[in-house]
Amino acid sequence: MVPLSSALTQLGKPACAEREVRIGDLARATGKTQRALRLYEELGLLVPEMRTAGGFRTYGADALERVRWIGKLQELGFTLQQIQQVVTATSGAAPKDAMEQVRLLYADKQAELATQIVRLQQLQRELASSLHFLEACVSTCTAQGTSASCCGTCATHRGERAPNLVEGMRS
Repeated sequence: MVPLSSALTQLGKPACAEREVRIGDLARATGKTQRALRLYEELGLLVPEMRTAGGFRTYGADALERVRWIGKLQELGFTLQQIQQVVTATSGAAPKDAMEQVRLLYADKQAELATQIVRLQQLQRELASSLHFLEACVSTCTAQGTSASCCGTCATHRGERAPNLVEGMRS
């Protein structure tokens, strides 16, 4: 995890500006849009430390880590509303209770991801089988000078059932 001071230095900002990071700087440091950061603020996921006299939002050193945390949860498939649940669970509740609520949310997500992984592995196997079938068909059909749409009827595949991803093309 890159600290905000390092991210700001990479953006050409002095590290001492860390205490007065504006929304544009935070957006560039995180790769998020200013609009996304404002939405996070509306939802209570990100809180600016203060606003300048000119009304600009300024964020503290923890903002970069918070935005990256939100992004990581989104990558895992959490919706912004679910992330709100996590934030709500950790604010105001006793630490043990808060951590148990978060643990349950994370455990549910882990089970959901495990189910998705199994399904994706099944799809990967189906795709590999279809590619194998099509590669044999293409090389045979090309060698015989017949149409590439012959899959399943050429000598290579006569009597063989085409995989679903191939069979569906002929319907």
